[in-house]
Amino acid sequence: MRLCRPLLRLRVLPRAEGGNVAMIAAFVIPSILAMAGIAVDLQNTVRQKSKVQAALDSAVLAGALGRQAGNTPAEVSSDVQVYAQALFEDQAGGLTCEPVAVSFDETNFDIHGSVHCEQVTYISSLIGHDKLEFTVNSTSTYGVGKLDVAFIFDVSGSMNSYNRLAQLKTAAVAAIDELLPDSRERDGTVRLAIASYNHSLNAGPYINQVTETVTLSADGSNSTAQSRYNSHNTKRMIDQDSGRRFFYYQAGTCSSWSCGRNSSWTWNTQRRFFADTGLSDRCVHERTGTQAATDAAPGAGAWIGAGNPRWNFSAGSTSKYDGWQNVENQNATGYGVGAYEGRHGTCMPSGPVPLTEDKTALKAHVNGLIAEGGTAGHLGIAWGWYLVSPEWAGIWPEASAPLPYREPQTSKAVILMTDGEFNVQHPTASKDSFRQSMDLCDAMKASTRRIQIYTVGFQVPSGVQRTGDGRTILEYCATSPSHAFSADNGEELIEVYRSIARSISDLRLKQ
Repeated sequence: MRLCRPLLRLRVLPRAEGGNVAMIAAFVIPSILAMAGIAVDLQNTVRQKSKVQAALDSAVLAGALGRQAGNTPAEVSSDVQVYAQALFEDQAGGLTCEPVAVSFDETNFDIHGSVHCEQVTYISSLIGHDKLEFTVNSTSTYGVGKLDVAFIFDVSGSMNSYNRLAQLKTAAVAAIDELLPDSRERDGTVRLAIASYNHSLNAGPYINQVTETVTLSADGSNSTAQSRYNSHNTKRMIDQDSGRRFFYYQAGTCSSWSCGRNSSWTWNTQRRFFADTGLSDRCVHERTGTQAATDAAPGAGAWIGAGNPRWNFSAGSTSKYDGWQNVENQNATGYGVGAYEGRHGTCMPSGPVPLTEDKTALKAHVNGLIAEGGTAGHLGIAWGWYLVSPEWAGIWPEASAPLPYREPQTSKAVILMTDGEFNVQHPTASKDSFRQSMDLCDAMKASTRRIQIYTVGFQVPSGVQRTGDGRTILEYCATSPSHAFSADNGEELIEVYRSIARSISDLRLKQ
């Protein structure tokens, strides 16, 4: 049966419809797959961008820390780029980033980092999209966060000249106000400490915790007493019967009719209690040995030296006479008289102030400082370190325990002040004060600690001792040249302390 032409057209409609569906599917399905592929690649790129952001944040924070340590802009830029690139490469996954562009804002100390990255695609590449691009920015700035700061004050006799001590007090109070303004909440995040030194240092109520104690029975003979003196002169010697701290000296019995200075004397070793003299039983000197330039906590092999007067048992009769007269008649306070050296048994009454945010106590301590004696600057440096060292957390009160070295958002600084040359060290020390100071500063500035050291020279004479390359100890110890300050008068000193206070800060990211 032959169909008419119109009916034949109707019979081919189903075949035509199937062809159309196939054609539509050929276009739609790849589009759907492409969209799904783009979504997968986008999600992967978003994850990579988040990682790049975290890496760049870390890099600019590290750069800010370097800048705070005194690195040049060129050094900071290089550090940021190297630091960031290492983190970018760790991510892998087809990510490539250009070098970080670093810029500086000298007005507010911001450090800005920007990086452009490309992420290869896996599914989108099937439709000609081989990569996705993005840019990440981050800015770090300075801001006072968790902060431990130790002030180190020279209270040697020269500070009485030209009204220096009074001017120091005014400047120090200004710095305290800068770091602890009245408008700032007292939340324990900013704490200040104080150590002052002359030829010795007053350990205050911490003397028992930082020095080694030995209890001695009565001496059977002069030779026994001299042997004990030689063995224990850097320890706190306690009399077994009375429980009192004492030091040894030699008293004489005259066997001549004249009993004058040049008469014949018989010398007998004696004990003299600190409480019966004008000496302080809280003075300390440096520790020696392998822990001399470390912040190790006091203990076996790391005790701080107890400040005892020194006696030369082998001195001639004339020297012994002079020394004995000083101990018996002048309360043993003379620095150097004949066979007697009392310097290390004397120190200023101002003991250390552990970390605190109590402005009233800090200012009262500063205003109570008095000056006298020589300059053992290495003692001040050591104790400034101890006050901010977490190794000494067990020595200080719980509220004054220093923060860990690597505590996030934490800065540590010491501010060393002096007006002259470091010229006194204990006879048991193997190095002079200048060399000990260099060793301590080197250790404090080590990368494991990153303590910022600021130095303040107040009317320092030009002829002070210098390193082989011509630097003073203040220039040597400072974290960088920009951390070393000098002042010729009280107004300059105030501005120096205020400038240091403003520059000591923590790091934060700008939102």
